[in-house]
Amino acid sequence: MTSRPATAHAAAPAMPGSQQLLQDKLRIPRLSVTVLRRGRLTELIEQAAAHRVTLVSGPAGVGKTVACASWAAGPSGSRRAGWLTLDPLDGEPGRLWRYVQAALSRIRPVPADVFQPLRHMPAADFPLGLAAAAQQLTEPAFLVLDDVHELADSPALAGLDLLIRHAPPNLRLVLSGRCQPGLQLARLRVAGELAEIGAAEMACTAAEADAFFALHGVPVDGAERDELLRRTEGWMAGLRLAVLRVRGGGWERGSVTDIGGDEPILTDYMWDEVLGRQAPDTRLFLLRTSIADRMSGDLADALTGGADGARTLDRLSRENSLVDPLGHDSSEYRYHPLLRDVLVAELHRELPQEIPVLLGRAARWFSAHGDGRQAVRAAAQAGEWDYAAEVLVQAGTAALLQGGAAELDEVLFLFPPARRSGDSAVAAALAAARLWNGDPDGAAGHLAAARRGLGHCSQEARRVIEPWLAALEIMHAAGRGEADPAALAAAWALAERAEAAASLQPEHGSIGLLWFALGCAQLRHFEVREASYALGRADRQFAAAGLGWLRPRTRAWRALADAWYGDLAAAEAAVSDVLHGAAAGDGEDQAAASVATLAAAQVSLVRDDLAAARKLLDDAAEHTACRLPGEPRMATAAALIRVRTVLADGDAAGARGLLLRLREAAGPDDQPLDRVLTVLDCQLALQAGGPDRAREVVPDEEQQARLCSADGRLLRGRLLLAEGSWRGAIDAVGPCLDGSAASITLLAKVGGLLVAATALRRLERPAEAAELLEQALALAEPDGARRPFLDGGPAVRSAITVLITPTSRSAGFAGRLLERFDSQLPGADAAASAVVPLTDSELAVLRFLPSHMTNQEIADALFLSINTVKTHLRSAYRKLGAASRREAIACGRRHGLI
Repeated sequence: MTSRPATAHAAAPAMPGSQQLLQDKLRIPRLSVTVLRRGRLTELIEQAAAHRVTLVSGPAGVGKTVACASWAAGPSGSRRAGWLTLDPLDGEPGRLWRYVQAALSRIRPVPADVFQPLRHMPAADFPLGLAAAAQQLTEPAFLVLDDVHELADSPALAGLDLLIRHAPPNLRLVLSGRCQPGLQLARLRVAGELAEIGAAEMACTAAEADAFFALHGVPVDGAERDELLRRTEGWMAGLRLAVLRVRGGGWERGSVTDIGGDEPILTDYMWDEVLGRQAPDTRLFLLRTSIADRMSGDLADALTGGADGARTLDRLSRENSLVDPLGHDSSEYRYHPLLRDVLVAELHRELPQEIPVLLGRAARWFSAHGDGRQAVRAAAQAGEWDYAAEVLVQAGTAALLQGGAAELDEVLFLFPPARRSGDSAVAAALAAARLWNGDPDGAAGHLAAARRGLGHCSQEARRVIEPWLAALEIMHAAGRGEADPAALAAAWALAERAEAAASLQPEHGSIGLLWFALGCAQLRHFEVREASYALGRADRQFAAAGLGWLRPRTRAWRALADAWYGDLAAAEAAVSDVLHGAAAGDGEDQAAASVATLAAAQVSLVRDDLAAARKLLDDAAEHTACRLPGEPRMATAAALIRVRTVLADGDAAGARGLLLRLREAAGPDDQPLDRVLTVLDCQLALQAGGPDRAREVVPDEEQQARLCSADGRLLRGRLLLAEGSWRGAIDAVGPCLDGSAASITLLAKVGGLLVAATALRRLERPAEAAELLEQALALAEPDGARRPFLDGGPAVRSAITVLITPTSRSAGFAGRLLERFDSQLPGADAAASAVVPLTDSELAVLRFLPSHMTNQEIADALFLSINTVKTHLRSAYRKLGAASRREAIACGRRHGLI
């Protein structure tokens, strides 16, 4: 492509009082056959040119001239465009406006007399004269000023500003250059009269890259193309240099992705187009600051000993010198990967003696500003092993892992082998990186080395390393399915001791990680009360350590523990916080959102909002959360909630299928999960087949022992109730009532109270039964926990109806529960009207019969006289053809009435 004017020029007729003009400056550059015409960019400029001014900007080699030339040299007769390629001499106003007048005179079919009066106009009057002349245009005329950055800080800039301000809509300017030269464009931007096409839009796409390689006959597969686009960030010159390198050196020199800072073809281009245009002190600034992949003004000053780093970075960014800000509001910058490659290579050639010094300065700056990972990397690259290990201790494992385990692993392997095996901090950090990478086997050796080296640590270092090492050991055991209660108890005691003595931020971080590991371990064992406590401690320690990225995950798991426990309000508040953070788009919050959504599903299940529970479970399944080491399996937690939801919905067959699949997926050594599944299996059998079928699920002592948990005791109580063993049921749930059993949840206590109340009622001790029922209602009402009552079945409904009086403080909640009980009857009203024409009053009395309530109790529950109840019963018996209560119940069930 001929993208710049040739050195030779043709003579043009002299304008009065002017020198000859270089015609190549006025000619639209001709595109060679090896230049890729990108239709996407042509269309972008076409759309942008509807504005009065279009600014096309980007670094050298991004393809600005090619794109504008492709647009300006469109189909014959379809464009009204004049072209002017600017150079530094055009900063003189008289020269600039002579070239502008010449460019305008080439626009066809603009009438020749429109711009003819401008030929003899003084330079000072030319901008307003051109604006006035352009008023005669009946159709838009376009003027492309290429390399407009050459006018920066020149006397001609004021006149161009004047023209832009006063030009009519039909005179449209397309300004192409590396940067905006200082024109006052803010007003146009606000008014919507300015269109901007920047480096991001100019970046080469995958499809354009494929077309470019095909144009040059260079075979490049998809993986190579993507890697090259990543390294060049779509910079068109980078792709061209990579192709030229391969074609010039042959394929034996490697892939197109091998282009780097030591390649002469890249170095020469960077020098000619970027570095050579900078002042010597700026080039030195770039060299010394290239050791870090992110740069701020403060860091630049620390590295160079200067005081204007922020100003220099801002200028380089505005000049599109392949220095880009990290976000609109960020004070940090990054160098283009290929520019940094060249700078680092030059730094090693020109200033090798400064590199360790610069890295040491960077390490201390990063450490002082809380970026432990970068501090460790810089210190290790400088060979300052003692300082690097010290930073490891100060930062802590949790902080170092925020940037990714693979990067941490790479940094740690900069340490000599003796350091990796002999230094407890380095070994523990390596173990953490392996665990986070899903490699528990690879972590084992590093954990052992860290434990061996712990005795050689200073007291200060040990206070940080010991808790995080204990946390990693718990996570490692969880990943291998090895649960050691004694080890957990020892770690719990360590966490409490360390927390009581903690005073420094690194200590809080390592203690937080230990509490997090303990909380997850307890949750895996379904010890939800202990899990909630540990995770709450972890959250507070992470807050004290400034480790905000781990808090959403911690709070989400605690929300699930609270929901399983029955503290629905606390769970709901935590879920709201986590999901609000996820909506803000943070990566870690997004990962925590899946766990929080599961907690919300459990809350909906306990409140008997089954439709919401099903939707939330489906939403959680759409998340692709990355599991941290030691965390419970999200799929298992979701499956347990789904089984209970399906069972609550009355679909015993569906619940059975889900339960079987969950058993197949469970590991053979997961005893806590096996106990939970046994309880669910027995509950399903009791609901679907009665006590005899439930007894078949746990026929021997070993299986009976699996019912020793709170949920297991509750299930045994319900089983004994179904068998008519009233005193046995009370004994079974006794630990749920007095708290003597471990890990009694609020839901288990409510369920135990309901079992005991039902049994006491059968034993004709109504006062005691009413007291326990009142306690259950008082515990459940604040959170709206309906599920324990509904799971109790008709016996609980009967007890509420008889024992809770209208004056009870829980009468309102009891009434809502009774309404929910009635709504669960499968189509009773429709069946009554279609099969047996019972009145509403007769149907209401009939539904009390299975509860074995006396006629007087039914009358009290319905606020009727006993004679009225007897009248309704006689009428119902007659309509059903029943001679007794038992026949009436059987007939009512047969017709779906009860």
